[in-house]
Amino acid sequence: MKKYRALVPIVMVVIMVASWYMLITNAEKVETQYNEYLTAARGFAEDGITKYAINNYTLALEIKSSPELYKEIADYYKGQNKKDDYLEWCEEFIDNYPKEALAYECLIDAYVMDSDYEACYDLIYTAQKRNIQSDYLTKIADEIKYVYKLDFSTYDDINVYSNNYCAVNNKGLWGFVDRYGELRISTKYANTGAFTQSALASVVNQNEEAYFIDKSGSKVLVSKDQYSRFGLLVNNIIAAEKNDGKYTYVSNEFEVLFGDYEYASTMNNNRAAVKKDGQWYIINEKGDTIGSQAYMDIILDEKEIAFRNDRMFVSETEGRYILVDGSGTQVGTLEFEDATLFMGEQPAAVKIDGKWQFIDKDGKLVSDKSYEGAKSFMNGMAAVCIEGKWGFVDETENVVIEPKFQDASYFTEKGSCFVKMNDKWQLLKLYRLNR
Repeated sequence: MKKYRALVPIVMVVIMVASWYMLITNAEKVETQYNEYLTAARGFAEDGITKYAINNYTLALEIKSSPELYKEIADYYKGQNKKDDYLEWCEEFIDNYPKEALAYECLIDAYVMDSDYEACYDLIYTAQKRNIQSDYLTKIADEIKYVYKLDFSTYDDINVYSNNYCAVNNKGLWGFVDRYGELRISTKYANTGAFTQSALASVVNQNEEAYFIDKSGSKVLVSKDQYSRFGLLVNNIIAAEKNDGKYTYVSNEFEVLFGDYEYASTMNNNRAAVKKDGQWYIINEKGDTIGSQAYMDIILDEKEIAFRNDRMFVSETEGRYILVDGSGTQVGTLEFEDATLFMGEQPAAVKIDGKWQFIDKDGKLVSDKSYEGAKSFMNGMAAVCIEGKWGFVDETENVVIEPKFQDASYFTEKGSCFVKMNDKWQLLKLYRLNR
């Protein structure tokens, strides 16, 4: 009995050694089989025999899956220019390896090949949420940063975006589209203003009746007195044109506040420009004239605003403008032949010696570059005209959208901008922002 007990440890050792040997042997066989499949797959791939290449790649994957092997197969599909197979494989790759940066790199490459830029940005945002870090994803994001698409809808004329709505004209009548280009209020008005923070816009219907509508197109503010049109409603003050062509300011309840002018601009930041006896003046929200200076002209924007970012452009002598602040004091020493208002804190476009450049709030040129035409920066981009065509530059004045349009407007924060082609206006939308 003692002899049997002595033999037990020896037998156990023998069994363990045999098991290790079998495991090692099987592993070697599996590795050998894996390498054989892989070698065969690569051989068929080199010869362009896709069916057998993929069959052997699949058998190799069944033995040992890895991101590197998925990438190799993806590269093969890409090299064979099999877009659909490449995309499908990359989607399978990311399904199996949702935390592997290599999978995201393959899939975004497939999306770029397919020109599916919306999917590119969906993938980029997914990677960011999952904290996937990749220099290649960053590189692609930079490369497609200004890729855009154009809406099919076209219009004869447009205004500018305000409170995410833009007035558009079709066959002489005005309506409104939203930031995605969807027509929200049909083109049925003879004239329109812009939506402000009040979410109301002035309109004139085809019966020459002036009133205010909300974003559903419903009539919400109507005056008992007759006016030919209203300006923007800002801080409960409205510039109103009377039937005799004179202007006054009224409250949001149409109570007359002050004024009897030849023209009255939108009251913005408690400043407005008014014209009286052929001269222009700056007034405050109470109708008081600021300073004693009268001007030959004051530049307005598309929303009939003269004062923004505590700056306005005024003319003391014909054909020459200067930059002034809210008190009427000149800012900087430069003079301009023309200008467009500051749209915020970013540079404004000015015309000097026949060329357009950009200035900052202090009235200083921000660079020595010049253009045939330009509009002020808004949301990081500015429309510029080069060799007769309009495109866009970024804040460093690098051309980011090539000049190819007849005209161009301002970018919204959601990446919408109207551009003119073939005498029609279309909405340009950046995939990065407007999806």
